[in-house]
Amino acid sequence: MNMMRTFHGFIISLSLTACASSSPYKLSSLHYNESDLKVSSRSIASVEHKSPSNYLSLDLPYTAFEKLRVDLEKSQHVSLQHRGEAHITVITPPEYKKIQKKVSMKEIQALADKMDLKKAPYKLLCVGQGSLEDRGHKESTYYVVVESDRLFQIRKAVQMLYTSKGGKAQDFNPEAFHPHVTLGFTKRDLHLEDGITKDASSCIYSLRPEETAKN
Repeated sequence: MNMMRTFHGFIISLSLTACASSSPYKLSSLHYNESDLKVSSRSIASVEHKSPSNYLSLDLPYTAFEKLRVDLEKSQHVSLQHRGEAHITVITPPEYKKIQKKVSMKEIQALADKMDLKKAPYKLLCVGQGSLEDRGHKESTYYVVVESDRLFQIRKAVQMLYTSKGGKAQDFNPEAFHPHVTLGFTKRDLHLEDGITKDASSCIYSLRPEETAKN
């Protein structure tokens, strides 16, 4: 792990600690079942998630995230729009647009498969909220903030592939990455282009496995 990744991990840890210990209140917790996060004979998603042509993603079992969304809606007293599936976007459409002249999505997918993207370990950190004012109304998106070194490694490999073909390193920054799983949104999903940073600094709920919550 390089210095930037170590610093990134430190910031995540610091953000979570600050969120969890904010005085005078502490974050409420939402709970999930760890077995629901394991790929089994269950469908990855409740709707078909077609292979994208302009972004790279890791599809995840939907059950755990559906339960989190339902609990979140009850807690926040909102009804959220959602896509009926769960995934982590590893390379975003805006990022791919910058590098597609040198590297195809087919090449990126092949690289990700070689690095076992589908088996990438990941850790759920917290539930975050990003909001903005739209024509006098507050619009929000909710998501699970995730940590995964493997996904950062895949992004670094994509940058190396891109630069090996003559691309400029600054066109794609593998460290500029905030892995998350979108749970739902009030009107539309909000992104970095909207000024929303989906990292641990935006957490509104901590996450605990159900087994831990019972102790």
